[in-house]
Formats: sequence, C-alpha cells, structure tokens
Amino acid sequence: MGLLKRLTQLTSQNGKDENKKPEQIEEQKLTYKDEGFNTSKSSSGNSLVLQPSLISIYEKFEKKCKEDYVNQERLKQPYIAEQKGKKTTLLNKDEERDRLEKKVTDINNEIEDLKQACRKVKTNPEDYLLDVDKKASAKFWIGISFLLPLAAYIFVFYISTSFSAFFREFDPGISLFQGMFDPQALSKAYEAGWLELVFILFIPFVFFALGYLIHMFQEKRGLINKFKIAALLIITFLFDAILAYLIDEKLYNLNKTFDSEVFNISVAFQSISFWLIIFAGFVSYIVWGLVFDFVMKEHANRDKIKAFIREKKEAIFEKENKSSKIKAQIIEVENEISGIKTRITELQNIIDGFILPVMNYKSLSAEYFQGWQHYIASSMPMGQEEQESLLLECRTVYDKHIKNLEIDTDTYQNKVYTKTL
Repeated sequence: MGLLKRLTQLTSQNGKDENKKPEQIEEQKLTYKDEGFNTSKSSSGNSLVLQPSLISIYEKFEKKCKEDYVNQERLKQPYIAEQKGKKTTLLNKDEERDRLEKKVTDINNEIEDLKQACRKVKTNPEDYLLDVDKKASAKFWIGISFLLPLAAYIFVFYISTSFSAFFREFDPGISLFQGMFDPQALSKAYEAGWLELVFILFIPFVFFALGYLIHMFQEKRGLINKFKIAALLIITFLFDAILAYLIDEKLYNLNKTFDSEVFNISVAFQSISFWLIIFAGFVSYIVWGLVFDFVMKEHANRDKIKAFIREKKEAIFEKENKSSKIKAQIIEVENEISGIKTRITELQNIIDGFILPVMNYKSLSAEYFQGWQHYIASSMPMGQEEQESLLLECRTVYDKHIKNLEIDTDTYQNKVYTKTL
C-alpha cells in the first residue's frame, strides 16, 4: 500500500490516556523505567547510547500500536462515523445541486418560451389573445406615407389661404389658383408684422388640433361624443367657407363690371370658385382626418404588440437574474461537494492508515529517561560535576528526541498517519 505519512493530530484531552486502563499504564511505566535504568547501567549512562535507545523504544512502541488492531479500530471509530456523516451530507448536496440545476433548466426553458413569444406575436397575435391586425405594422407605415404629405399640403394650404383672405391685396388678372396659393405668403406676412406672421403660422395647427379632437371623440362611445364630432366638423367647414368667401370676394370685386351685383352669400353660393376653395381645403382636411384616425388605430395595435414584447422582456430579465443567482448557489454547492469529497478521501486514508497515541509514548519515554537518569544519579561512581554534566547531556539528547517527534508540547493526544501510494 505504500509508505505511512503523518496527516494530522488529535487534540489532547487534559493529557489523559484513552487507550489503556490505569493499572496497565502504570505497569508499562514501571517496565519502561526499569528498562531505562538497566540500559543506562549497561552503557554507563553514555549520552551517545541514549539517542539510539530512545529511537529503538519509539519504534517498538509504534510497531506495537500498529499491531494492536482492536485499539486501532476503536481509535478510528470517530473517523468512520465522520466519514459516514460526510457521505450522507454528500448525497444531500448532490440532490440539492440536481434540484438547483433543474431549476436553471426550467428557467432557461421559460426564457426560451418568452423569446419565442416575442418573435411570434407579430405574425400570430391571436395566439397570445391579442386583438390585433396581423398587418398592423404595414398598414401603419402606409398610412404614415399618406399622412405626412397630406399634412404638408394642409399646412401650406391654410397658410396661403389665410394670408390671401385676411392680408393680401390681389393684382388684376390673377387666377383662382394664384389667389389661393401665394408662394411668398410667409415672407410677405413677415414684412407686414410679427402678429400677421404668427397668425398665419398657427392657423394650420388649429385644424390639426380639431382633427386630433375628432379622433379622440371617436374613440369614445355615446351620443354626446357624436354631437361633439359633428360640431367640430361644422366649425371646420364654416371656417373653410369664410376663407373661401373672403378670397372669392376679392377675386369677384377685382373682375366685376359696373352692372355686376354686389358680392354676397347668394352670389358666393353660385360661384364655382367658392366651392372649389372650400373643397380644396375641407375635403383634404377630411381625408387627412380619416387617415390620421386610421394611423392612430394601427399605432394602438402596434402598441399592444410592443407592450406585450416589453412585458415579456421584463420577465426575461427577471428570470435571467434569478437564473444567475441559482447558478451562484450551484457553484457554492459544488465547492462544498468538492470539500466534502476531499474530506472523505482524507478520512479513508486515515482509516486505511493508523493512529499513534504519541502522548502515551511521551509519558512512557519520560519514565524510560527517568530510569536512565536514576542510574546516573544514584549508582554511577563519579564526581558531582561530572555527574551533573552527564545528566545535562542526557537531558539535551532526550529533549531533542522529543522535539524531533514534535511532541514537545501537550496540544494533541494522537498523531494520525495515512497510507499513500
């Protein structure tokens, strides 16, 4: 099986011998003391002989401990019990790791399902109980492509017609189109004054606001909201009619003869240019309002999908955080498992090795040394100074022997040796 190697030490329990009964220990001490006395006598207390003698009794003590299988088995019982406990703990930790890994797998599957939902909701919103048109995105962008040019047209139309109706002086021979649209409306309004400029710039936003209000009222059910929508449409039509009346009046007065009647509402109603101006603005405005309403509805559908995706992404983020925390727990458990396996291996090596009660040896070797010194002090014929010098030499040899065995302190009772390959 290999060499024997010291691994660790067992804590001393107040220096008490745990291996033998008191009478056996005392008997051993007397034997060791007598042996020390006799060996010292046969070698005349020579300190050079003491060192190999101590090594010899230590090897005999070690061999006897190894061959004492009953006592070794008793000494190893704490390690056997600890190993059984560690194996049970290892099984529990393995089960805990498996549970945590299953949680991570389940969370990863849930994350993948959420990602699949984010990818599929745009094409199959009904699968996720969303009342959304599948082509909402395409319709939205098509509506935008119509809405923006219409908005630009309305913006230009109301700036030009407002300037022409309220501030512009018409030149003779001007056409209807030239009367409605003036390419220099902004610059002329700026020259006229900042109030005129602000007025014609903000007129289009009044119509856009009216269109927005109509859309908001359409989203709510009820007769009152329908009346509000009708009132807004009437107001818009009347404003367009006023602009058309003022422009048509200027054109009529510019081209009228002496026998022409005075321009009034009845004349305006009979004028084609009056109605052309109205419909150039009002009809375009109605079309813009319908497209705007359509775009807002499609945008709401898109918002449902975006809200759904945003919710799923938040859930993914939370689950990823949860997965990361569980993975950290798995690492901790795996570290614990590694430590337990290492300890089980150490315990098995201890069980396969042997335990040496070194403090017992220290006590017995002290008796041996006491017998050795007793002979020198009581029976050797020499002077006092020589005797004290020899005793000191022998003490130095004994202390060195104890120190080499690392039992010069009382901090542990036993040494544990393990088998190594």
